Amino acid sequence: MNNKQQGFTLVELIISLALGLMVVAAAILLFLTGQKSVAMQKGVAELQDNANFGLNYITKDIRLTNLNVKSASINDQTAYGGVVLTSSSTETNSNVFLTDTALSANLISKDDLNSNVTDSAGTAVASDQLVIQYLPQYILDDKGTANTADDELVGGFDCEGNELRFNKATAGLQVIVQRYFLRTDNNKASNEGSPLALACDAGYYSLDTPNAMVGYGGSGEIIMKRVDHFRVLLGVQYENGTHRYLSIPSYMALTAPRPRILSIQLGALVRSTQSMGADAVIKTNQTFQVLDQTVKVKALTDPKYVRQVVSQTIALRNALGER
Repeated sequence: MNNKQQGFTLVELIISLALGLMVVAAAILLFLTGQKSVAMQKGVAELQDNANFGLNYITKDIRLTNLNVKSASINDQTAYGGVVLTSSSTETNSNVFLTDTALSANLISKDDLNSNVTDSAGTAVASDQLVIQYLPQYILDDKGTANTADDELVGGFDCEGNELRFNKATAGLQVIVQRYFLRTDNNKASNEGSPLALACDAGYYSLDTPNAMVGYGGSGEIIMKRVDHFRVLLGVQYENGTHRYLSIPSYMALTAPRPRILSIQLGALVRSTQSMGADAVIKTNQTFQVLDQTVKVKALTDPKYVRQVVSQTIALRNALGER
């Protein structure tokens, strides 16, 4: 019998290898695309968590602005006014009056702080600082005894997590001051350069004997990480009923008496923790609209991140009264 050997020819083998490589390449491409999609979704999710929860926390705090004040009208000359724009040690027509030492210009609402953005021409754009004050709704803790010497006034917690608890007899009512600003995040990831974070610094002074500020002017506690830019606008109403939103310097440049402040707009450019690597989806020349400003990140180099603008408008407590 004539036995014939059967098998693949060289041409068939080459075709089979080519088809197999095409299938493997398609599978690898699908895998890499899936990885990028997962990274993008994870970055967006953590960005939204950080931004939304952080902004909600700030909003809750800022709604305390102007609580229990003597005058509902808020401007730069209102004593104990909710938005701190001025401070003095010699006269009372300012927001914070301290007989020993007035607050420095670096510790009141202002601009000219660090940020990671520029304008369209490449000029650095400064972030803002917002300072508020309020008198907490204190409750009396009498310790369940008839002795009044140890009675304490309790007003919750400030933005740094410190309990507002003061001896009624010796300390009395305390006005709380809180400062929101961007600073360098020292607890950064190893692959990050110089990230900024939104922090809050809190202190207090006596309502009855306003000598000096206590516990104010430090680095504060971080309440929102990975913030490239922080913008604040003041919602004001003119005598003719016109409403406008002004930056802090624009408001202070108006002729006195300046219009009353009714609301505050906050805007922040935040980014994700999850890096997108060198993904071409993230453009290096991307611009963002943060309230009234069009900005772009100073140096968008690898690794790239997902970025998003979050904003909030907050009506100030009691600001519409005494018309």
